[in-house]
Amino acid sequence: VGEVDLYRASLEHNDRAILESDNRGFCLIVCAKGTGTILGSTIVAARAGEMINEVTLAMREGVTLHGIGRNIHSYPTTGEAVMGCGLQFINSRWKMYGDK
Repeated sequence: VGEVDLYRASLEHNDRAILESDNRGFCLIVCAKGTGTILGSTIVAARAGEMINEVTLAMREGVTLHGIGRNIHSYPTTGEAVMGCGLQFINSRWKMYGDK
């Protein structure tokens, strides 16, 4: 597989998870280093089965983590944790190129 980047979002502050009184868990997305190409994901949460669908669709259709971060997500949903990983990727790109 080679070198990878990891993006992790906790459900600790996720409003939907808080409303359901179960904000334990996280979403971890593994990407090819520097590309946003999704290689895999681990989601540990009460609604993990619902959250993983977006990631598997992105992998099958070649959507990068950048695309997930730019996708509009309904509120409040636990799927916002998946979006959070995408936003981390986008922010990492800004940090890399933003100061030049």
